[in-house]
Formats: sequence, structure tokens, C-alpha cells
Amino acid sequence: MRQFWLYLSRHIVLLLIYVVLPLLLAWFIYAVFMASLPRDLAIGAVDFDKSSSSKEALFMIDSSAAVHIRHIYPSIEAAKQDLATSAIYALVVIPHSYESNLKRSINAQITLYYNAQFVLIGKSIATALTQVVGTLNAKQWSAKNLIKDENLQLAISKSMPIFSQIIPLYNASNNYAQFMLTLLLPCMLQILSALAMIHLLKNRPTSVSSVFMRYGFNTLVFGFWGVCMLTLLQNLGYELRGSNFLLIVGTTLLVACVNAVVVFVQSILLDMKKALGFMAIYTAPSLAFAGVTYPQASMNFFALFWSKFLPISYYMELYIQQANYGGSVGFGLGIMGEMLWFLLFLALGVLIYHLRLFSSSPLAKNLPQALRKRSAL
Repeated sequence: MRQFWLYLSRHIVLLLIYVVLPLLLAWFIYAVFMASLPRDLAIGAVDFDKSSSSKEALFMIDSSAAVHIRHIYPSIEAAKQDLATSAIYALVVIPHSYESNLKRSINAQITLYYNAQFVLIGKSIATALTQVVGTLNAKQWSAKNLIKDENLQLAISKSMPIFSQIIPLYNASNNYAQFMLTLLLPCMLQILSALAMIHLLKNRPTSVSSVFMRYGFNTLVFGFWGVCMLTLLQNLGYELRGSNFLLIVGTTLLVACVNAVVVFVQSILLDMKKALGFMAIYTAPSLAFAGVTYPQASMNFFALFWSKFLPISYYMELYIQQANYGGSVGFGLGIMGEMLWFLLFLALGVLIYHLRLFSSSPLAKNLPQALRKRSAL
């Protein structure tokens, strides 16, 4: 450890990558998503009916924890500008004759406009409005059935004859932080590991053993940060239903695979800036191609090929199977076995370094001349 800190004190960039950036980025990502669920999203409303029923509907919508009615507009045209500039995320429109249609048992609609490009926000607002509308429907029909049956339980049963109960297999509270942190932290880990590996290979290795030492050192450091990442996720209360040991090994293997790709790329380019650019292109899209935010089953050929060419996609499959589903040990080992082919990049990179070192050695330079003298004799 003394030699480790002495080495880092002489290389400030590596000190930042190994110590400061993992802590800083992990804290920043957690701080962004620590709210877990969207709250008080600003929306607008247009009430053409201006009746007691429409005011009750707006009151129930505003009472939802996910949304907050910031402004009531006189018309849809007046709300377009705020909706376009994201001053409000959605617009609720209550049509004319809303109350009269309810009393006459005619279909009364509440319209919602929102920007579907805001995936999380749109889903949260639509879910909140669906719950409010369901409550209004149940209340309306329960009151009418109560007049006929004079029995509250029977009236409620007729109003909602089919009850749906959805129980998630994991993340029962729909914690968005859990969904994002379990993906963003591994992506951050692989990017920092690749960045550190490039800096370690900035000075051309003088021997094959030097390549292995740098590779092993970087894998060991970020393997440690991987264990810290898993510990953090467990301390946050996220599920761990499978083998913690497999996840530790899988996290270390993820770092080893990314470092292997860096060794191969740097052995060919021998240029730090070009290697940084290539690895940025390689690792930056990991969030989209890891198979979490967008399922692999729906990817086209190119997207699926790119996903299979990223170690993070295999690791996320391992994490989901072990942490969320409690998959078998054999299944987890099978996923890690698929990751091992990335280590071939390490073998190829070491071979290229060896050939370059051999070609630059004095013996290799004098070998053609010695062979010509021998042939002349």
C-alpha cells in the first residue's frame, strides 16, 4: 500500500482516476436519483366545464403525489407554449358537458397531452392520471349502484367486478433509483477502468511482464471498487437473491475484459489520444446497448451485434439473474463463461507488444545482416 500511494503521488491523473473520480461520480449519480420516484411534476389544466365534478377531478389529480397542477389555462392554445418549452410536462383537458355526461351515464372523457420523449415523466404522469380516473369511475358507479342495492359492499363489487393486483418480482416499490443505479454504476466502473488502463500504457512497456503487471494492477484496483459498488447497492436495500460471490467474480471479470480490450487497442495504436477516442466510442453507448433500458430481443442486427460485443451486456444479464431473480449458480457460471472470450484481446495485445519489442531489439535489427553474411559464406 505504501508503494501504491507513493506511485499515485507521482501520477496525479491516476490518483484522480483511482481515488477521486470513483467516489465523486458515485456520489453524484446517487444524488441525482436519491429521490427514487418522481414527485410534484408540473402540469397544466384546462377546465371547459367549470362544474363541481370537474373541480373535484382536478382536485384529485392535484392531490396525487406524482403531479402538481401549476396553472389552469383558459384554452389549449394558451398552454401550448408552456408545454413546448417544458414549463409544464403535461396538460389535462376536461371537456364541456363533463358533469352532465356523468349524470346521464354517458362516456365522459378526460384528455391528457404529454411529451412521450420524456419516458419516465410521461409514464409517471399517465399512471397517476389513470389511477385518478379509476377512482372517479369507481366512486361514480358505486354511488349509482348504492341507490339501487342499498348495500355498500355490493355496490362496490358491481362497480369494480374485476380487481387487478400486480406484484413485481423485484423492485416492488418501482424505485427508479434502483433501476438506474444498478446500470449506471457498472457503466461508470468500466469507463474509469478503461481510462486508467490507457494511462498505464501511455509509456510503452519494455517487456511482456510489464504489460501483465499493469493489467493485473488495474484489474485489482477496479475489482476493489466493484466490490464497493456491490456493497453500496446492498446497503441501499436493493435485492440480492442469488450468490454474492458470483457477483464479485463477475464484476472483477467485467473489469478484466474491458482492460483486455484496452491492451489490444493500445498495442495497435500506440497513441494515447487515439486510444482514448476509440474507447470512448466503444464504452460510451453502453447505457443504451447493455440490454436494460432497451431489451435485446427487440434490437436489430447491428444493435444486437454491438450489445454482444460489450462486456457490460453480459455483466448486466448476470447481475439481473443473480440479484433480482436469484438464478442458479450454473446459469451464472454460464454467463461468465461467455465473457471469457474477451480475454483473447489480452492475448492478442500481449502478442503484438511482444512482436513490437522483438522488432525493436538490437538482435532483431542485426538478424537480417547476420543472415546475409551467413548466406554469402
